[in-house]
Amino acid sequence: MEKRERVGGDWPWDSEFRNTGLERSEKLAKDLEWFKDQGQDLPEPTNLGVAYADHLKELSGKDSRAIVCHFYNIHFGLTAGGRMMGKKVSEKVLNNKELDFYKWDGDVSELLQNVKDKLNKAAESWTRSKNNCLGEAEKSFKYYGDIIGLILSR
Repeated sequence: MEKRERVGGDWPWDSEFRNTGLERSEKLAKDLEWFKDQGQDLPEPTNLGVAYADHLKELSGKDSRAIVCHFYNIHFGLTAGGRMMGKKVSEKVLNNKELDFYKWDGDVSELLQNVKDKLNKAAESWTRSKNNCLGEAEKSFKYYGDIIGLILSR
C-alpha cells in the first residue's frame, strides 16, 4: 500500500475523526434499500457527484488538512439545514416516512460538539500559511451548493 505524505506534519484524521457518530453511509444504504423496496429505480451518480468524490479522494491523498473544510461543511450542514430539508421531503413526498439518514445514534448536538472540539484541538498548531483548509472553503461550498441545486431541480 502506498504511504500518503501528510502535509504540514501529522494529522490525526484516521484516529480522531472516524466513528464519531456522524457517519451517514450505513444509514444512507438502508434508505436506498427502502426506496428500492418501494419500486423506485435508483439513479446513477451524476457527473457532479463523481467529480466531487474524485476531488475528495485526490485531496485526502495529498493534503489531509485541506479536506477538513469539506468534512466540516458536510457533517455540520447535514445536521442543520439537512435535517430541515429531510423533514420537508418526508412531509411532502414520503407520507411522513422519516429517513434513517436523518437519525443519529445519540444526541446530535453532543456528537457535533465532540467533533468540533476535536477539530479545534487538532488545528491549534496550524498557522494561516499552513492551513490549506481555508483554500478549500470556496470549493466545498460550491460543490455542496451545486449538489443541493441539482437535487432541488428534480
